[in-house]
Amino acid sequence: MYEEIVKENAGLIWTIAKKFYGIPKSDLYQAGVLGVIKAYNNYKRDGDCKFSTYAYKYIYGEMYMVASNKSIKVSKDIIKLNKLIEKGRCMLAQELMRDPSNEELAEFLGIELNALNNALEYTSALVSIDEESDERSLHEVLYKNEDVTVDDKILLQDSIDSLDTLEQDIIKARYYEDLTQSETAKKLGITQVMVSRYESKSLKKMRDFMYM
Repeated sequence: MYEEIVKENAGLIWTIAKKFYGIPKSDLYQAGVLGVIKAYNNYKRDGDCKFSTYAYKYIYGEMYMVASNKSIKVSKDIIKLNKLIEKGRCMLAQELMRDPSNEELAEFLGIELNALNNALEYTSALVSIDEESDERSLHEVLYKNEDVTVDDKILLQDSIDSLDTLEQDIIKARYYEDLTQSETAKKLGITQVMVSRYESKSLKKMRDFMYM
């Protein structure tokens, strides 16, 4: 009974799974399947909400439970070191015009490679739930299978038009062509670090434009 609804929403499951790091994708997918089934059992088919929109919170919730069970409490020192690493990564990526290796990054920052690897491992276990809640409403509008009103489409297009050319190209590649950050970087001839930074910046600008 559930096989068809799971198959129809497999793309959404994988899209949400991309938000988590350091967790086996097979575990996230299985959690997503459970989320789809729970959503299906509770979904009111006579309502106005599309199933994929309704199922989003169930899928994310099940994945977050998996990630939380495997997460490690991160100390303030680790968080501080991770911020330094990310800043250094951006600087070095611009200089090299590619993503630096961990070895190159450790040398650039003057820190031990083991310390760098440990900091990245600790802080990449899962994405922030706060960051996810901020972006969810925009994700629902951008996601290509969502039904949106004409007004929403106009507002969405206006928010995209408010971005500069590179930001527009990144948003279209990531959300309309469903490319990964690596694929987007290759297509646009920039680094993955730059894609990540510009994507976050663009989404914030769009949220501010649409929901201010």
